[in-house]
Amino acid sequence: MKAKMIWANFSVKDARLTNQFYTQLGFTPNNVGNTPQLASFLFGDNNFVIHFFEQGSKIDEYLTPGLKTTSEIIFTLSAESEQEVNEWAERVKTAGGNILQESGRDESNYYGFVFADPDGHKFNVILMDNWK
Repeated sequence: MKAKMIWANFSVKDARLTNQFYTQLGFTPNNVGNTPQLASFLFGDNNFVIHFFEQGSKIDEYLTPGLKTTSEIIFTLSAESEQEVNEWAERVKTAGGNILQESGRDESNYYGFVFADPDGHKFNVILMDNWK
């Protein structure tokens, strides 16, 4: 069996706030009609879709909303320079995200940082400049 597409679905408290947050970060909205309980964005060159469904929708049957101390998944966004990583960090702070790990080199010598959106969904931005 071969899947034609793959995308992610998250539960959020306020789709309008989520829409503002990811718009401020510069992501392209995925126009899925006039659905106020859904914010949807395209990520990366392949236009990976992440849907953010407001709590109270049918998706709640499958997703546990709210902040958690751990995540089932963390998405990684690639950067092309340390400067770009730092610019992302500033944009996240300005947009109201929570920096979980400040920019710097990790044990593998990759440069990046970790953040959570207003609903606690985690992402890291990383420069893989020593990947061979």
